[in-house]
Amino acid sequence: MTLTLPPGLLAAALLFWGWRTGLWPLALPLALVLELAPRVRWRWALADRELARVIDLSTLLWVGALILLFTRYLNQPPLATHLYTLASWFPLLLFPPLAIQRYSTAGAFRVGHLFYSLRRSGTALAQQPLRLDASYFIAALLAASVAEQPWFLPGAALLLLWALAAMRPRRYRWPLTLMLVLGASLAAFPLSFGLHRLQLDLEDYFTEWFEDWFIDVDPYRSRTALGDLGELKLSGRVVLRLRPAPGDAGPWLLRDASYNSYFDGVWQAKNTRFNRLAPAGDGREWSLSAAPADATRRLAIALELRRGTGMLPLPPGAGRLERLPVGELQLNTLGALKASGGPGLVDYQVARAPAAERDAPPAELDLALPRREQATLQRLVVELQLIGAPPSVVAARVRAFLLGQFRYSLDLPAPATGLTALETFLLQARAGHCEYFASAAVLLLRAGGVPARYATGFSVAEYSPLERAYVARRRHAHAWALVWLDGRWQDFDATPPDWTGFEEARAPWWQFVGDFWTWASHQFSRWRWREATEAESDDRWLWGLAGLLTLLLFWRLLRRRRVHQAPVRDRPAATIRPGAESPFYAVIAALSAQAGARPSGETLEAWLRRIGAWEAPGLVEMARRHQRWRFDPAGLPEDERRWLAKTVAAWRSQHPVDGFDILLNQ
Repeated sequence: MTLTLPPGLLAAALLFWGWRTGLWPLALPLALVLELAPRVRWRWALADRELARVIDLSTLLWVGALILLFTRYLNQPPLATHLYTLASWFPLLLFPPLAIQRYSTAGAFRVGHLFYSLRRSGTALAQQPLRLDASYFIAALLAASVAEQPWFLPGAALLLLWALAAMRPRRYRWPLTLMLVLGASLAAFPLSFGLHRLQLDLEDYFTEWFEDWFIDVDPYRSRTALGDLGELKLSGRVVLRLRPAPGDAGPWLLRDASYNSYFDGVWQAKNTRFNRLAPAGDGREWSLSAAPADATRRLAIALELRRGTGMLPLPPGAGRLERLPVGELQLNTLGALKASGGPGLVDYQVARAPAAERDAPPAELDLALPRREQATLQRLVVELQLIGAPPSVVAARVRAFLLGQFRYSLDLPAPATGLTALETFLLQARAGHCEYFASAAVLLLRAGGVPARYATGFSVAEYSPLERAYVARRRHAHAWALVWLDGRWQDFDATPPDWTGFEEARAPWWQFVGDFWTWASHQFSRWRWREATEAESDDRWLWGLAGLLTLLLFWRLLRRRRVHQAPVRDRPAATIRPGAESPFYAVIAALSAQAGARPSGETLEAWLRRIGAWEAPGLVEMARRHQRWRFDPAGLPEDERRWLAKTVAAWRSQHPVDGFDILLNQ
């Protein structure tokens, strides 16, 4: 059944789209073109091949839009914004075939037009008529939804009510219909907020997946910009699992990269090199430090590697890695560890020792200050009385300054005039997320004469009963400082400790659904990569289960009753449709010969109105009795049948076949 939209609905949907997206100068002429179609008497007589060419040209429009999107906007984050831009173009890209449908004698496309393999097919599927009105209506609503303008839900509700009211069965009275609509609208408002948050989560998931597989990122973590971690904090997806040894209490800071040079809001790792490590034992053990690791201080970390390559987050004092099945492991002078040639999932164990050190000693860059912020930093050094103070005192005063006079926030103001983003944070806003606290801590420590570096990774403190492990979500991505105290590098986290509670408060109520899906995906990955991640792989249970299922299937086949299908000798009697003997079919056949056959799915009244025959004298009463004869369970009384036959005969005598052209052009 083809959905027939009421007149004016498509124009209203187009104007609604134009208002919400700001494209009303385009929406207005498009709406006029569609609404003038029933009032225009001429039509294009397009052959089947020409209709197929229209679909081909529309496909080229879509391809051109995709090329424009991916060549101009692909490297301009965020990617989701540009995908929404493509969605807002839907009414423009779908308009040409819809306009051809409305202004052609065919009145519809075929399913075969959409698929080149079906264009010459004579199957019922290929010949099935295809009208684009309902699809275009839905596309216009979707395109209108991507704009950030308010009042989308009330507007969409009114348009849907209009569409449904036109199809309302007559047995349902208007009061009942309005009550049902009001109830559905009230239920839709709270549901829309939940769907909006779900959309944000799905958008984040698919954008991340797209970027993982189609966009190259920095595999060596050689640079990071202020705001990079802020984008991660919008997602609650679990990215790693941590299982500590008994008695080992968190939270844990797992570092995956360090940086030593800051310029214009960007941290870079300069003058660093990666050194290849040699495996030991069974090829899955790797030594990171000459200091002996403590066998009792262990952590097990499980995370996925993109294409078998990635940075490994490690806790302080990591001295040796075990059960790490990678082809190559490289360690740079800033303590970053890069694995390559591994499986899609690694579950490695970290043996720690207090004396283990994988970072190079301080260098000149670990005291360097950026030129643009240097004056501001020197002023704060004087205010905090850091000049000449011992390193431990400098660290204590910097920590007290940041924890006592600043607050955590993800809502950051624009940089003030004449100030950088970091200066705005230090002098005016006094609020920001961990990247600002870490950057400020590193630069203030350096200004006070204490070597410091910028570190990124994850803060792990959340325990998941489902996973039976501590988990780190993307929003747990964190930045902190490394400070050189007592002859070694130490973690220095100056972010207010309530930031984790701030992040958890923003989590959606349905987070458990995503957690269950992530857990199931992780279990599948563990099974898929079990030979690489487990010491010994035992597949006997899998073969046993397969054998049991095979026996069960064989037993059910043996129990099924065998039947023999008898050959069909007699054809079933043809079904007689009610009203098949109506004389009005002769009028329909005559009109079809002149104006073209009525497309499947178009009502009789709509077709007669479209071809201009509805206003002919006597035609309305004949059509209504014809419809009653066909669809009324009681049928048409005998006296009305005789009246219809007599009226049709008289009408045809007054309007011979040659005169139908005159009738249709009146």
